[in-house]
Amino acid sequence: MLIGGGGQWVVPALEQQIQDLDIDMDRVRYLLIGHSHYDHCGAVPYLQKRYPHIEVLASSPATELFAMEKAVSNMHKFSRQAMETLGIPTQLNGLSLEFDGIRGANALHEGDRLDLGNDLNFEVFETPGHSRCSMMVYAPQQKWLFCSDSMPVPAPVNGGHRFICTASESFTTYLASLRKLEKLPIELCAWEHYGYMTGDDARRIVSDATDVTLDFKRLLQERTEQSGDMEATARWAAQEWLDATGMKFLPFDVILHIMRTMVKNAMEEPEK
Repeated sequence: MLIGGGGQWVVPALEQQIQDLDIDMDRVRYLLIGHSHYDHCGAVPYLQKRYPHIEVLASSPATELFAMEKAVSNMHKFSRQAMETLGIPTQLNGLSLEFDGIRGANALHEGDRLDLGNDLNFEVFETPGHSRCSMMVYAPQQKWLFCSDSMPVPAPVNGGHRFICTASESFTTYLASLRKLEKLPIELCAWEHYGYMTGDDARRIVSDATDVTLDFKRLLQERTEQSGDMEATARWAAQEWLDATGMKFLPFDVILHIMRTMVKNAMEEPEK
């Protein structure tokens, strides 16, 4: 199973990794999409053409979005902008990298299980908060958690990392999603941005993610209360977020729109 649909700009590196690691793609049965943002599903149309036997899996809300013309159009537009910004060709292996829709994605729901054989099973958790279509998968025997963007991402800073909050839709539902995971033993936590953590870092990841989220919510509240200007807080937060993550494929206006929502939610959503 491939976990994460990526953006088109990762496809050349992905194909190189498949070759370098001698992965037999005929054995890959599933491609799991953690949520429907274009940087997490933009590579899927190419991968469906390149490896047509692979079954695409996503949450039920994500499959609904993939069937909406406006959503597909927006994914195409933002993906194209990202490719132009990064200077990535729009074709690879004779196939287009343009986002032209995801076909035949099958819906997963809370509590579903995926059996990959060889004692590798995944449990599905619906985890809205970053987006309403977000989900994670967890392998109980191996104690592996694949969180997509449903946890703060560990952006690299000065040889270490700094967690960046991703509660872009709602702090309340984001924190409720984290609470689902509190009792899970975790030995590996893997993101679709910036890699993975193991050992003690992984074991305390849910607690750390909760603290980071609450701290960021309070920071937005404090800056807004001090300035009395929600727009100024959103603009500061958007630039800070982009500087910290280095995600050049995300336009400032997109992050600003997200931060306006996060500031509004920080001021209005009660803390539990």
